[in-house]
Amino acid sequence: MRRQKNGTFLHRMKCANEPMAMQKALQNYINLIFHYSEPNKLYLMMECEGSLPNVTNVQEIEIKHETVDRQFFTNVLTMYPDHHTISVRVLNRDIPSEFFQIQNIHVKYANGPDCFRNFVGRNMRLGCATSTEQDLIQFLQKWISNEAYHNLESLTMFIMNDINTVLIRQSVEFEEYDPNEPEKRPRDYVLDIPMPINLLNLPRLVGVSVVAELLDYQEIFLLSLCSRRTKCLVEKAKIKVPKLAFLLKQRKGYNELMIGVVFTVWYHDIWLPVTSVMHVDTLTLKETFTVKLGNYCEADANFDVWCDEDGTFLHRMESANEPMAIQKALQDHINSIFHYSETNKLYLSIHCEGSLPNVTNVQEIEIKHTTVDPQFLTDVLTMYPDHHTISLRRVIGDIPNDSLFFQIQNIHVMQTYGSNYIHNFVGRNMRLGSVTYSDQDLIKFLKNWISNEAYHNLETLTMRMMNEINAVLIRQSVEFEEYDPNEPEKRPKEYALDIPYDGSFPTMYPIRDKKFVEIKRITDGKRAFLEVSNRHFNFLVLKN
Repeated sequence: MRRQKNGTFLHRMKCANEPMAMQKALQNYINLIFHYSEPNKLYLMMECEGSLPNVTNVQEIEIKHETVDRQFFTNVLTMYPDHHTISVRVLNRDIPSEFFQIQNIHVKYANGPDCFRNFVGRNMRLGCATSTEQDLIQFLQKWISNEAYHNLESLTMFIMNDINTVLIRQSVEFEEYDPNEPEKRPRDYVLDIPMPINLLNLPRLVGVSVVAELLDYQEIFLLSLCSRRTKCLVEKAKIKVPKLAFLLKQRKGYNELMIGVVFTVWYHDIWLPVTSVMHVDTLTLKETFTVKLGNYCEADANFDVWCDEDGTFLHRMESANEPMAIQKALQDHINSIFHYSETNKLYLSIHCEGSLPNVTNVQEIEIKHTTVDPQFLTDVLTMYPDHHTISLRRVIGDIPNDSLFFQIQNIHVMQTYGSNYIHNFVGRNMRLGSVTYSDQDLIKFLKNWISNEAYHNLETLTMRMMNEINAVLIRQSVEFEEYDPNEPEKRPKEYALDIPYDGSFPTMYPIRDKKFVEIKRITDGKRAFLEVSNRHFNFLVLKN
């Protein structure tokens, strides 16, 4: 038994009995307890040795290996005579004739016209295909003359080579669309290749279990939009997410709000997309969907779907509705289906125009642009009053001494100028990179902390200096106690710094080291450890 990243547990039985008998018995048992009599789907890896699975009533087959040889293909089609739909990645030219009799075929990488030339089924989808104009003209003429393709419903291809579309159209008689007589055509053509399992026909408990096994958050979100019943199934599955994040960026001159699930692996944030919405002026695609978000918001939207470089599919909604209302409804909908009430993280690009995202409960903010002006910073902190942690690259201009910025609990600035960053800070943790401070600035900071005149809540101040500082002078300006290796127990072995700055990771400072000197606050005896060199200044307050 093992636990997955989404928190669910998986188990596996190991059995030394004859495989074919065990597989048949297992299928019969599962059919019995779930009252199941629908068709099955089968995934196959070509590396597997021995007999094919002893599973009956298989209508949909997906072969996941990169290439498939003729003999394996023949074995599969013979073993599962009820096949109705098949999906493969690459077809070799030596294809058994039984393949072309399958009703629904999807080939991700097709190698030539043989794929559709011999097809006698209903639906074929070919990706990365290579075909000539004459191949396509011959296909059209055979269909028109009823010489072949008697059962064909759809043939869709993504052709890698350039083709002469004018020549192909001119090779047959055709009628152009007349916008004055739109009723002569159906409005849409729905390509809906039947799936072997209807989710809503399953018992409620089984349907919920199926949804709970979905590992793609986009699938879960899109399923929740299909109908009230599918949204109910998603909510009943009680799928939880570790943390939600929102990213505002600009695409094609429009603002796009992306929503994803984030979790940290080592010191990198991993982003798993949930959905995104691009706020456009008008919807340009004819095919418009009415999206119901929650119980109160309906919006017309176009949907874009594309394949990423790694082979995963992504989607985006385009909406012409008022952005603030859509964003609020979208957050409420996602909180509902994932039972989410934790805090959110927000990524912002200063290039984006218009209002800031209408997102609530934002505690972590990262401004991704190279520079930030003080007014934009003020707008952000006013819009999101629950801010707890902020990360940015560089502020151009002076930040007012009474700015909300200095009250944030955790601050990370990659490049700073001016002493007011440390002199006005009243939060807990500050990390400054490429900073310029004089020895007197740092001495003043230390004395203010020791006298308890300022920095009452401070836990850590870590800085990487642009200029060289006099480490000896700074240490000698205050009373301190050096590390005594004969009494190591007087100090903790390590100081753990784990702040959710962008790109940061848990840092363990080994403070049982002569590099660290101990300083005490006069009023309450609180202890801190200082490490200072010509380019670094690390001040760590011991927690109670």
